[in-house]
Amino acid sequence: MFAPRTLAEIKDDIRSRVGRRAPFLHAGKAESEEALAKLESIESEPWAAAWSEIGARWEEKAGSEEANGSAARAKEAYLKAYGYYGIARHPFPNSPGKQRAYLKTREMYLAASRYFDISLEPVAIPFEGKEIAGHLRFPKKLPAPLIMHWGGIDNWKEERLTFAEAFVREGWGCFVMDSPGTGECPMLAAPDSHRVHSAALDYLVKRPEVDPKRIAVVGASFGGYWATKIAHVEHDRLRAAVNWGGGIHYFFQPEWQEKSRNAPSYLFDLIEARANLFGKKTFEELIRVMPALSLKTQGWLDKPCAPLLLVNGKEDKQVPLEDFYLLLESGEPKAMRLFSGGHMGAIPDIFKTVLTWLHSKLD
Repeated sequence: MFAPRTLAEIKDDIRSRVGRRAPFLHAGKAESEEALAKLESIESEPWAAAWSEIGARWEEKAGSEEANGSAARAKEAYLKAYGYYGIARHPFPNSPGKQRAYLKTREMYLAASRYFDISLEPVAIPFEGKEIAGHLRFPKKLPAPLIMHWGGIDNWKEERLTFAEAFVREGWGCFVMDSPGTGECPMLAAPDSHRVHSAALDYLVKRPEVDPKRIAVVGASFGGYWATKIAHVEHDRLRAAVNWGGGIHYFFQPEWQEKSRNAPSYLFDLIEARANLFGKKTFEELIRVMPALSLKTQGWLDKPCAPLLLVNGKEDKQVPLEDFYLLLESGEPKAMRLFSGGHMGAIPDIFKTVLTWLHSKLD
């Protein structure tokens, strides 16, 4: 059990993340201090207003640079605007101001994408009367292997920019989508929500730019759960899968949710963000729906599985390492690498490991 963090502790954590960790990768120190000075709490509307004000300034600057024909400066300004609006909606849009910020995040990201060196194609895949929205990118040499990629409870497809571009630079295509219950995903989290991933896979294998026999999935944080689920469900169509910090069974039990509810590695509103995946709001509602996602309870762990890599930090306070050992002790042999640090570990070292392992499976 951890005590709730004070506002001062949260602000200090934010300062440590500026320019280094999501969602503050595109933030600047001076502007962040400007926003922090206005915050007397982490209530949704004041939070959204403080960061959106900075986002709006960068949006105006981006428009001016665009009108002047300066592509490089317009791209940088749009990325700044998208970054600040992304902070404003963090960790999820639970108020009108945060919802407006989220829509602006998407708008600014797509505006910036017009100037990306690696072109981005917005994709809308029909799905049960709705659409699966995604971002599709390809290397020059085609047909190419493809990485399907998604984040966790608060890191949505727009925030996966760095990873998507890295995958393409390795010679692979990349399709980034939102996990169930996040962003534009047409389904909330539920035991059968992997259907959105299967539907996306159905579409991607038919694209002429994709080598259908060399497709892998990478899921980050809670997204690692969906990567593991789809590695079992679609084992015959996937060459590899990476679970980067996602729970499997013990994570979904009420005992762990209680233990991790104020995990110090999460900025704020962890339980609320988890509950939002299911369309719920409270801890009590969350622990009623969480257990059904257990892959052990669903009976998947001893079934065939695509080659699976497990990576995480050894001191993770958000997801129990027992889930990773449970995977190692079940079904087909799997690979695992643990790093120092908390949830998801020392990110640069882990990403190098992920890339090397994917090359061993896709090349």
